Amino acid sequence: MPAPLQTGSLLVATPAFKSLAFDRTVVLITHYSEEDITMGLVINRPLGERVRRYTAESLQHLAGSEEAHAELGRIFYQGGPVHQRYLFFLHRLDGLVEGGTRILDGLYLGGNLDAKYAEPEVLRADVPRLRFYLGHAGWEPGQLESEISAGTWFLAPGDPELVLAPTPETIWQTVLYSMGGKYRPISVFPEDPSVN
Repeated sequence: MPAPLQTGSLLVATPAFKSLAFDRTVVLITHYSEEDITMGLVINRPLGERVRRYTAESLQHLAGSEEAHAELGRIFYQGGPVHQRYLFFLHRLDGLVEGGTRILDGLYLGGNLDAKYAEPEVLRADVPRLRFYLGHAGWEPGQLESEISAGTWFLAPGDPELVLAPTPETIWQTVLYSMGGKYRPISVFPEDPSVN
């Protein structure tokens, strides 16, 4: 069942969306407004090996070894095509990080992240509690509503467990399948329709 368009909703790119920036993406709406800019973070594009481009200087204190680079590749994501020099973070560290903005019950955006919370236990990718996103997605007033009406996006309810799932590569399929009905067949739609 589609969800309302609001902060905390998920946008699921439809197979008809022909943008490389959003192909098979799921975007968590982190700020929705009819009168102002709407913002979101792509939650299923981990940087993986590409994290090395960013760890040379700014993240060197977190990535001293090959193993650390691999862990960072699983907690750093491409958040969207807008402001790619900005780093955002989502977390489930309520009570540990002050000043975060509640997005969903138990899921927060930003706050005062003390360096001690960048410890290996918090950064473990198998039990995600913290993820970083380079850049974000953004829409002018009315733009996102038009894209949804045009069939570019499906709306789904947000879920903190899904947003910080340990297997981000399956989030697109998982969300569509969980929506049931007409969305389930879409969840198994091949990336390349010619192999169907």
